[in-house]
Amino acid sequence: MANDKRVMTNLVLRPVGLFLALLTLGGGCARRLPPAERVNTQNVKILRTSFGGTATEAATTAAPSAEPTGWATLKGTFKIDGTPPPRQAVAITKDHDVCAPGGKTVLSEELVVDSATQGIKDVLIYLANPGKFPVGDAKWEHADYLANATATLEYDQKNCVFLNHMFAMRSKQKAKVLNSDPVGHNTNIQATGKAAQINATIPSGSSTTYEPGGESPEPFSVSCAIHPWMSARMIVRDSPYFAVTKPDGSFEIANVPAGVPLEFRVWQERGKFLQDVKIDGKPEKWNKGRLKLTLQPGEPKELNVVVDAAAFK
Repeated sequence: MANDKRVMTNLVLRPVGLFLALLTLGGGCARRLPPAERVNTQNVKILRTSFGGTATEAATTAAPSAEPTGWATLKGTFKIDGTPPPRQAVAITKDHDVCAPGGKTVLSEELVVDSATQGIKDVLIYLANPGKFPVGDAKWEHADYLANATATLEYDQKNCVFLNHMFAMRSKQKAKVLNSDPVGHNTNIQATGKAAQINATIPSGSSTTYEPGGESPEPFSVSCAIHPWMSARMIVRDSPYFAVTKPDGSFEIANVPAGVPLEFRVWQERGKFLQDVKIDGKPEKWNKGRLKLTLQPGEPKELNVVVDAAAFK
């Protein structure tokens, strides 16, 4: 034991002694510091063994990041508890025969709740994880998503309304921005993050192509300068794991990576990142809309989420 202690002392103090000796050479004259000590792996093994470990443990490197072990399905509903705030009428200031045909009242789509089911439309749920997704890695991206990884989607406007009020797409996909109205529109896609922005005037019956090229961390605005009441939201992600709830509040994301910790974010235009919710009647707190899950292979995970109406006031 005494010999072991001397070995440990020499291993630790020898570089220190050399350093102090160099500092004292030549009185007060400035001296160049010695090069940094390199790690001697043999010494590390001796030290670890002296403390009861093994040489094998000393050579072990950090474990690799966890990888998915299969696929699961994430689905469910978002519903409101209580009376939602009433939808406000939108002020139509021009092109009334196109934008408000027959004098109909056009309502804001900032929060749309189905009166029969209390389901919340246009809730966005997307994989954040956080922003690091190995695109094209077969362990993380199911083969079913590869077929449309670079597909062209349609993004239309009719009667001066964006037909997809909450639109989600992948960064390598394209969006064919259509104008199905008999009047011109100006589609201003105000992307954030690495997603590209465009501000295109689209004549009646025409179209343009939007290629984001990168992802956005959060939803951003889409508007029309010609008809300023027109408003929508969009998000662009590298990953295919996102969904927007239907009018009845339901959603489904198929073939989600299982066996690894996942972080989703949940956003709704009026409530922003949803935080105080109930799942199957039990209160939960999602910090800034962050939902953390680890799904099991083959699991059909169902989330029945209820949000108090106060979250949208």
